[in-house]
Amino acid sequence: MRQVKYIFSIISVSFVTLVSCQRKTPPTQQWILEDSLSLPGINPIGIGVFEEQFWLSDGDHNRLVAVNNLGQVLDSILELDRPMHIDANAQGLWVPQYGSDTIAQFKLPSKAALPLILKDSLDAPASISVFGAERAIADFYNHRILYSNGLDWISIGTEGKEAGQFYYPTDVQITADHIWVADAYNNRIQVFDKQGDFIRIIGADQKMNAATGLFVSENQVFVTDFENHRLLVFFKDGQLAQVIEAGLEKPIDAIIHEEKLYVIDYKKQQMNRYYFDH
Repeated sequence: MRQVKYIFSIISVSFVTLVSCQRKTPPTQQWILEDSLSLPGINPIGIGVFEEQFWLSDGDHNRLVAVNNLGQVLDSILELDRPMHIDANAQGLWVPQYGSDTIAQFKLPSKAALPLILKDSLDAPASISVFGAERAIADFYNHRILYSNGLDWISIGTEGKEAGQFYYPTDVQITADHIWVADAYNNRIQVFDKQGDFIRIIGADQKMNAATGLFVSENQVFVTDFENHRLLVFFKDGQLAQVIEAGLEKPIDAIIHEEKLYVIDYKKQQMNRYYFDH
């Protein structure tokens, strides 16, 4: 780009780069706010879907609440101890209880409580992810992730700010190849392989202020930037795809269900629904 004889080559490269970027992030391909569903009396922290019901953890009221896609309350599970970022699968709900340092599983629809796992080894679990036989837990005050491949448990991370370290992890998600962690007060997302080896950091240049929740889809990573009142959308390589601010004040978790993006807002007591504008 510094010499005339290279101008043509550079223009060609620039054009290819521009076209590539446009193909990846065309202006019309964005998540657009469709509706805001009021959740009066519910301060949601985590969200999971079981048989078309959205289950929300309401840690302030020590309960789980099930709502439909209109925000209407359908069911609840009471007498919990500050449930946080939950997960759901065919077996039911998996619930980290921040106050009692335990994980509970509730078999649905009976709501039968199954035995707790890893009791007395956690210090304020903030999230659990279930992926087949695999499990991952964000162990908040121990500044680590506990991961099981279905047979053995390993501990990932220590307290700190370097790559591979955590400062109060609040959310975790397992995908086919990786473990994704919302490293809340290091204001970033970290990615690991399933041996616990660090791979990369996402979002460190976005000046996040409390990366409290995440959701990883097939192509994108959604991060709730709690104190900045926004949701950041990244491609899996870390490139920023979109900043969503519409309808948000204290977003805390997100999920995609039936091609719609749902973001729960702790402060506004609501669930926002977004559609992808192709």
